Amino acid sequence: MGDEKEKLEGWITKNIGGAAGEKIVFAAAAQPSRKPPQHGPHPAARGQNQNKKPAHGVLRVIPLGGLDEVGKNMMIFEYERDIVIVDMGFQFPEEDMLGIDYVIPDVSYLMNKLDRIRGVLITHGHLDHIGAIPYLLPKLNFPPIFSAKLTIGLVKKRLEEFHLERKARLHEIDPSKQLRLGNFLVDWFRVNHSIPDGLGIILRTPAGNIVHTGDFKFDYTPVFQQPADYAKIASLGSQNVAALFSDSTNALKPGYTMSEKKIGETLDEIIKTARGRIIIAAFSSLIGRIQQIINSAAFYGRKVFISGRSMTDNISIAQRLQFIKAPPGLVHPINKVGKTKDEDTLILTTGAQGEAMSALTRMSIGDHSQIEIKRGDTIVLSSSPIPGNERSIYTVINNLVRRGARVIFNQVMDVHTSGHAQREDLKLMINLVKPKYLVPIHGELFMRQAHAEIGRELGMPEHNTIILENGDVMEIQRGEAKKTNEKVSANYIMIDGKGIGDVGAQIIMDRQIMAENGVLIVLFTADNKTKKLIRDPEVISRGFIYMKESQEIVNETVGVSKKAYEDAIGRMPQGKRGEIKAFIRGCLDRFSHRKIERHPLILPVIVEI
Repeated sequence: MGDEKEKLEGWITKNIGGAAGEKIVFAAAAQPSRKPPQHGPHPAARGQNQNKKPAHGVLRVIPLGGLDEVGKNMMIFEYERDIVIVDMGFQFPEEDMLGIDYVIPDVSYLMNKLDRIRGVLITHGHLDHIGAIPYLLPKLNFPPIFSAKLTIGLVKKRLEEFHLERKARLHEIDPSKQLRLGNFLVDWFRVNHSIPDGLGIILRTPAGNIVHTGDFKFDYTPVFQQPADYAKIASLGSQNVAALFSDSTNALKPGYTMSEKKIGETLDEIIKTARGRIIIAAFSSLIGRIQQIINSAAFYGRKVFISGRSMTDNISIAQRLQFIKAPPGLVHPINKVGKTKDEDTLILTTGAQGEAMSALTRMSIGDHSQIEIKRGDTIVLSSSPIPGNERSIYTVINNLVRRGARVIFNQVMDVHTSGHAQREDLKLMINLVKPKYLVPIHGELFMRQAHAEIGRELGMPEHNTIILENGDVMEIQRGEAKKTNEKVSANYIMIDGKGIGDVGAQIIMDRQIMAENGVLIVLFTADNKTKKLIRDPEVISRGFIYMKESQEIVNETVGVSKKAYEDAIGRMPQGKRGEIKAFIRGCLDRFSHRKIERHPLILPVIVEI
């Protein structure tokens, strides 16, 4: 570790400044230029607070997502009548969220403050930071969005899918220029991540200066993206930063995050030595890695074929914005693969997480329209499993191996690296910024707790490392921060098809019951005057019992249902239909548990004729 530290200090001395052997004192870094704002405020803010003498009021910080999960990142900064939002992402569903497509933040707190929202600042273009924009932007009256070039391009594409691009106000920013949004003066600094154009944010307010890192790592040999702005980050150490909100995803991993350049070298060697077709599955947002793959393919004489919608879309956007460059005739859609020789073929595809409908999964089960896996194929999973996806990924790998392919993944070679800072990187960020308070963000509680411990290891008092949860309210005044007892709504808002927030806990519970024990439907046909049954109840079962082989249980279920209905009518002759159904459900649930120890979803249906 000593050699690594010396190497790191040498790199910083070389790239930030200082004579050989001179120790860099970050606290003495130059202050940034205080130039006039380069962008006007949101129209609602014009004329407001522009000439007002700064008051030492209270800055309220409210995370609506990203602090109890990996994903769904969204944070509110509120000073007097001005609100700035940082990120607006979604979360992929957890294992028990059956049938759910995405989870988005709960913006109930903002609904009576829409006129105060000055802008939305986006740190980078991953879906856990931009995915909720099409769902939330209309609810928030389309406040302006500010971010870097590639991020704005990805946001625009996402909005086009929802036919909202004409209503949205997207602003491409220059990270070297400040932005005034009401009482907030916004500064930016470049960071490295697994997608280009990642930004950290500096919010200068009368209550204190705030630094939000976004997702970041320190990569001293970044690939096809600009280096992190070390000089600007280092200058923050002398600017009395009240609080640092910092990425916690890899806070438990020791050392430094591996450089993307190392991954490119490994992939280049694979492309050089493989004899048959090469199929590489990766996240479609890994623009720098995709560029490295394209470069290697061109050098070794392979054509590149693209499979998967998100891969096609992201490469198209990156090419249009000059973040990916390829010689003419090198990159093609997958339907053009035709009779291209195996040794001349490289396929870039989605499906690195074993997603059920992804291109790689369909290849692995022989269900892809253009590609049939065969002996001699080399398949690379250039990713690491997202927690919960391990079983799906191993199933895909097994299926590919069964078809004769050679499969390479991170346990075999270094074909993937994280885009998030590990412990030594997190220490460096804290030491450069020198915040009074550290607020770990982006990750599960155990990750954020580990990040807080890093701050304490570096000498920060325990009460200066603040652990927040979604919906908590933190207040900063005159540079002093505290977590309040206030709590705002931060529920899971679930997206299921075109439904937004219409899937509640009861529906999820019903789906879980059906998944575990099936469904039992009992149809009662009764006289609409006497309420007496005209015929025996009819029983329909799915996922509960196989009726053809369980006739005895079916007959008993009919008998129990009939008696339960008659008892309900006898006890509640004027009872409401819902009360009668509840009584029948209780009787059938007790019978089912006693007979076969199962609790199916029971649906009594009463038809009166």
